[in-house]
Amino acid sequence: MGAKGDKKTGGRPKGAKNKRTLELENKLREAGFDPVSILVDMAVDSKTDDWLRAKICLDALQYLFPKRRAVDSAVTVDGHIETWEDRILNVNRAETNGEADDQA
Repeated sequence: MGAKGDKKTGGRPKGAKNKRTLELENKLREAGFDPVSILVDMAVDSKTDDWLRAKICLDALQYLFPKRRAVDSAVTVDGHIETWEDRILNVNRAETNGEADDQA
């Protein structure tokens, strides 16, 4: 067994598909099964229930756009919202003016 932090040696390269996944993909391809095309057809078909069309679209969005993440901020007593960008600017101003490092 290698020590913690040692590089991985042998085995399947990172990101490579395993044998089962490759077999499944080949079988689906040979059968002409394309789930993406089926979902697109359902989403654009006016006969499909609206809730299902919305579900298909919402599920597809996660592959088209990155997920939003929370923004780091601090609210002061007077209600001013200070973001991390504001903090960086304040540190840069302090360094430019020769003030102490404990501004941030």
